[in-house]
Amino acid sequence: MNEPAREVSSEQPTMVHTAICEAMEAGLATVECSFVRGFAGMQMIGNASEVCRDGKERARSALEGLGINIPPRRLVVSLTPADVKKDGNQFDLPIAVSLALLITGKAPAVSPERWLFAAELGLDGALRPVRGAIAFTVAAMGAALDGIVVASGNVPEVAALTGLSDEVRVQVRAFETLAKVLAWIFGEAAAGEGLVDLDAASAAVTIAPPPAPRQCLDFDDMILSPELELAATVACAGLHSLFLRGAPGTGKSMLAARLASIMPALERSEHIEALRIYSTSDEKLPDRLLSGRPPFRAPHHQASAAAVLGTPELPGELALAHGGILFLDELPEFRRDLLESLREPLETGEVRVSRSRRKIVWMARVVLVAACNNCPCGWLGSSRRECVCSQSRIAHYVSRLSGPILDRIDLHVNMPEPAERTSDLFVRLDAGATAGRSQRMGDAVVAARARAAARNAAFGVAVNSALDARHVVAASGHDAEAFAALVNGLVPATLSSRAALRCLRVARTLADVAGRDALARADVEQAWKWQSQGAAIARGEEIPHAAEGP
Repeated sequence: MNEPAREVSSEQPTMVHTAICEAMEAGLATVECSFVRGFAGMQMIGNASEVCRDGKERARSALEGLGINIPPRRLVVSLTPADVKKDGNQFDLPIAVSLALLITGKAPAVSPERWLFAAELGLDGALRPVRGAIAFTVAAMGAALDGIVVASGNVPEVAALTGLSDEVRVQVRAFETLAKVLAWIFGEAAAGEGLVDLDAASAAVTIAPPPAPRQCLDFDDMILSPELELAATVACAGLHSLFLRGAPGTGKSMLAARLASIMPALERSEHIEALRIYSTSDEKLPDRLLSGRPPFRAPHHQASAAAVLGTPELPGELALAHGGILFLDELPEFRRDLLESLREPLETGEVRVSRSRRKIVWMARVVLVAACNNCPCGWLGSSRRECVCSQSRIAHYVSRLSGPILDRIDLHVNMPEPAERTSDLFVRLDAGATAGRSQRMGDAVVAARARAAARNAAFGVAVNSALDARHVVAASGHDAEAFAALVNGLVPATLSSRAALRCLRVARTLADVAGRDALARADVEQAWKWQSQGAAIARGEEIPHAAEGP
């Protein structure tokens, strides 16, 4: 929004806005510059990190490249609010703009205090993208500013946000260099210089071409048994966690990596949340997420707790998988304390990171997919190779997974060894025996989700994994008496309340996939077989005091 030019004294302090991130949220911060009495030099105050302090030197170099030299006077750069720790390279551009206004004394053609500036500066004055651009855009809109000025590299993510939310009403100016920013501020450029056409930019992002066939893993190149196909469909339809156990070479990792291909596109609100999380990370936003596809994250089993859960400054793998799949391969090899710390996030869909002076919440509603062997060597129960592990090693391996963690996983699937020779499998794939499988599974997931959403709207949830104990009977399609008769005869009394609830949620999704309004006996039987106890009994393990189920 242009205003009449004003005379500015070189002695008058200047003020420019930027923002600081707190997890997915951002709040306004202010950069003020002023000359004061004292020895010559430039001092920065306001609880700034080393990255912020280095920004004043990058700003000095960029300004000197434009012929704007710091005079031999004492100059103070103040970052407010002073009691909040400032971190991030987004301060570079507002520092440079505030200094330029102060040093030149020229009257701006626009009101810099009505805009939010966020970009890193190269020593040559080039503008570089920063993390948190989506949160910064929301902060500018919340503060009723006229707009935000960013580097051109941040346009795709900002455009993706504006294309998803009709409530985003903010101008975006994107530039490649500091010189162009100052030319726009001082009215030395065309009126539309740097203005981003958000409608055109968001269309270019959201209507991205589909990935090439071999760039997107799907089930068309994998041989699946009917049970595995059903388990994959149920996991994605109801957003149920999945645990795959079996010998090496049974397809655990292959199945997990292909699950995202049959998941529907992210809902608008979830897409915005995922974009805001990714925007605050150090990673470049993937095209898959920009176009609304669910993310897939697979951290190594040696990853630290901070890498998986996140820190107050950066999201972890759990938050980055929000709306998609988090795959933990070799689950028993992860640190025990890390696995136990996953309990609450899996229940609440949030990661709460607490430090002495900061408490941050990251959204983390994910489909947890885990995999492991049956023993350390991997060949326990295999018909292809003999297991060489002692009973004590096997017991130690199994004990790394606690009961509470296993109780929080909905589907426990034993991966069968292939009955065919490898050459025969290749021949079947070459003949197109599995062509169209991913499309068929994806259609089944969409149909089951729609059926569940229509029914569960009365309970305030969308997917079956979110059903609570109060609504399980109503969602079953039976009255209380018929429900009790069905469940009591099939679900063992030894099952914990949490596991029993998860069993019934899975049964409800099985019925939705089959197109049934009411639970059938087959749904509850199959859901029990996919519970931790049922899967253990199928592997031949002895479960103390456990009923054998149906």
